[in-house]
Amino acid sequence: MKKLFFLILMGSSLTMYAQEPQDGLRLSWFAPSGTARSNALGGAMGSLGGDLSSNHINPAGLGFYKSSELLLTPKFLVQTNNFSYRGSSSSTTDSKSNFGSVGIVFADGQKRNNWTSTAFSITFNQIANYNNHSSFGGRNNFSSFSEKYLEELVGDQADTNAALGNYIFGSSLAFRTYLVDTTANAKGAVTGYQSLVPISTGVNQSYDAITTGSYDELAFGWGGNMEDKLYLGASFVLPMINYTKSVTYSEVDATSNPDNNFGGFIIDEHFSSRGWGLGAKLGIIYKPESFLRVGFTIHTPQVISFRDQMSASMTTNTEKYAGIQSVSSAELNNGYPGTREYTVATPTKAIFSTSYFFAAPGKPTQPLGFISADLEFVNYAATRFYSNNYDKATSDYYNLINDVVKASYKNNINFKVGSEIKLNGNWMIRGGAAYYGSPYKDETLKASRMVLSGGIGYRTNRNFIDFTIVNSSTKDAVFPYRLNDKPNTYASLTGNQLLFNIGYGIRF
Repeated sequence: MKKLFFLILMGSSLTMYAQEPQDGLRLSWFAPSGTARSNALGGAMGSLGGDLSSNHINPAGLGFYKSSELLLTPKFLVQTNNFSYRGSSSSTTDSKSNFGSVGIVFADGQKRNNWTSTAFSITFNQIANYNNHSSFGGRNNFSSFSEKYLEELVGDQADTNAALGNYIFGSSLAFRTYLVDTTANAKGAVTGYQSLVPISTGVNQSYDAITTGSYDELAFGWGGNMEDKLYLGASFVLPMINYTKSVTYSEVDATSNPDNNFGGFIIDEHFSSRGWGLGAKLGIIYKPESFLRVGFTIHTPQVISFRDQMSASMTTNTEKYAGIQSVSSAELNNGYPGTREYTVATPTKAIFSTSYFFAAPGKPTQPLGFISADLEFVNYAATRFYSNNYDKATSDYYNLINDVVKASYKNNINFKVGSEIKLNGNWMIRGGAAYYGSPYKDETLKASRMVLSGGIGYRTNRNFIDFTIVNSSTKDAVFPYRLNDKPNTYASLTGNQLLFNIGYGIRF
C-alpha cells in the first residue's frame, strides 16, 4: 500500500511527473461559465432553453429557437484569495479580461413531418478559467518538503546511482544538492538516506504558485421541437484545455544557526499541459403545461488526450556541509523538459431541472417571469487516467492513480436556482444562486463553492444586450507537498471571484 502512494505522490521515472488528486478536480470541480443571461441565472438553464448556453447544458433547449441568432459574450474577472497556513495569513489579488463565449444558431421555424421547428448551433465557450495566484507561508516544526524525497528514495530502496539520476524532477535534485544525503555505518557502507533539514527546530516555508489557462468547449448541437410540448437535443463537444503552473517553494532555517548544516533551499517547478478530446451531451425537455417545464440531461464522460511538459531546478545551502549547490532537470535530461502523454475520462454528469412560469396579475396569458432550478449529480471519484503507451509499468502507474482518485473523492449533488422578471417595456431583471459541495471524502477538508449572481437585460425584436455580475466564493485546501508517513499540512483557502459579463446578440 505504501508503494502505491510513493508512486502516486512522487513518481519514479525519467519522463513522469507525479499527478496529484487535484489534477482530476481541475477538469470537473468548478462553476461552469456561459452566456451573460445564463450566468445571471446561476447557470439554472437545464429546462429553460432559448439561450446559446443550451448547447453546453441541455441541447434540447435549442428546440425553442424559431429564428436564428448570433451572440458575443466577453467577460472581466477579479480574483482574490485569502490563505491561512500554520497560523500565518496571506492574500493575493489578480484580474484578467478574456473572451467568454461566442456562438450562432440557425433555426428552421417551418413545420416538417413531426417537428414543429429545429435548430443547429455552433458555440465556443470558456467554461473554466485557470488564471490564479496562490501565495502563503509559515513556520513548520512538524514536516518538511524534503521528506517527500526521503520517502521516495527509501520506499524504492534506491541505490546511490538511482538517487543521482532516476528522479530528475525531485529526489535526484535533492540528492545532488545535498538536501538529502546518505547515512553510513561504522565501516562507511551506505545504510540509507537522511534529510538535512532541522525539522525539530523549525523552518520558514514559502509557497508561491501562478496558474494560467482555461477549459474551453467547442460544441455542435441540434435541437428539435414536437408540437411545442416535447424538445429533444444532442450536442457533440470538443474540449480544449490549456494549463500552466509555475511554483516556487522554499524552506529557510528558522534559527539562523550557522552550524546546523542547513541554511535553506528553493525549488522552482514549471508544468504545462495541453489537451483536447471528445464528449457528448443528450437532453430532453417536456412541457406538461404552458407554465411548467421539466428537463433531464446526461453529459457523457469527456475523453481528453493530454501532453504535459515539466521542468524543475533546485538550489540548496547546507552551509559548512557542502555549501551552496544548484542543479536543474534540464542538466539531467540533455537540456529537454520531461514529457508525458496520457488520457483522462471526466465524470458523467446528470442534470434534473424544472421551470415554473408565472403571469402578471389579471393577465394570465402574458408571462411576467419564471423561476428555474437544476439538480446536478457528479461522481468525482469516476475520473479515470489512462496511459497512451502500452507498456505494463506505465499502465500500472495510472491504475494506481485511479485507486487514489477513488479513495479521495466522492459523489456529490450541486444545486442551482435562478429567476427572471420582466419590467415595463423591454427590460428584465435576473438573479441566481448555485452551491457546489465538497468533492472530498475527507470531511476535514472544508471545501465548497457558492455563487450569487444578478443582472439586467434589454430586448427588441432584432437585438438584445445583457449585463451580469457574478460573485463566486470558494473554500478549498491547498497542499504545498504530500507525505505518506505523516499527516499532510495544507493551507486553508477562502477565495472570491467577481465576474463582469456583457452579452450582445442579433436575431436574423
